[in-house]
Amino acid sequence: MDKLTKRLRATLLENPSVQIKESVTWYLPVKTIDVTYKRVKRSKMDILMKMMLLAFEQTDIRRAANLSELLLVEELFIADLIEKMQRTGLIRLENATYKLTTKGHEQLKTGIIEEEMDDEWTELFFSPNHNEFWTEMTESIPDTEKELSLYRYMNDQDMIDNDRILQVVSEKENGLDENGFQMVVSDIISLDQETVERVPCLEFRMYNKEQDVFYARVWNTWLGRWDDTLEKQIEEQEQLAWREKWATKNERAE
Repeated sequence: MDKLTKRLRATLLENPSVQIKESVTWYLPVKTIDVTYKRVKRSKMDILMKMMLLAFEQTDIRRAANLSELLLVEELFIADLIEKMQRTGLIRLENATYKLTTKGHEQLKTGIIEEEMDDEWTELFFSPNHNEFWTEMTESIPDTEKELSLYRYMNDQDMIDNDRILQVVSEKENGLDENGFQMVVSDIISLDQETVERVPCLEFRMYNKEQDVFYARVWNTWLGRWDDTLEKQIEEQEQLAWREKWATKNERAE
């Protein structure tokens, strides 16, 4: 951490018009959220499945043998497909006759088969002060020799909209499987906030003599860059006080 502080100070002081009035280190809480979600596998309906669904829609089919004779396809193969259609909720038995469900009608209309997958799990990282989800940190959080205080302008936002979680997980997890089938997040099953990560941030209170302006620079160790969101939050609260504090000192010195 000391090496990082020295490097940042040297970078800031490259401009001869700039002064570092004060510096302080504190931590920013980032919430770790465990998300259990469900995905569906989407694939284009093949001709045989479409013909079977059409048959169930337009004809009274009671046994696999009836459909096998109608479509000239081996009975065991038809029986396996009927079992799969029942298991995935495309058809149901009604008065001893196979009928399309609402889901079956919808998929026949679109020509896209959606197969539900087992529940899956992922981890999200949320910063309340930024109202943003962050990607996983590529490096470990830097160690500090002393106990750091909490960021003084914390946003205590606890509730995160489920629709937003669905959008974030979809952006992260949607894609193609090894066979080229589209995998799409369809539902969020549960959310569980596991831990709060303490992210060290280095704050420098700055003065530019040439422009006569006081401002903040904050290095976010999770993002690995200067954090303009935190800088603006601090400046809105303290910029005037800094001017009163240090401008008065400068006038006395003169």
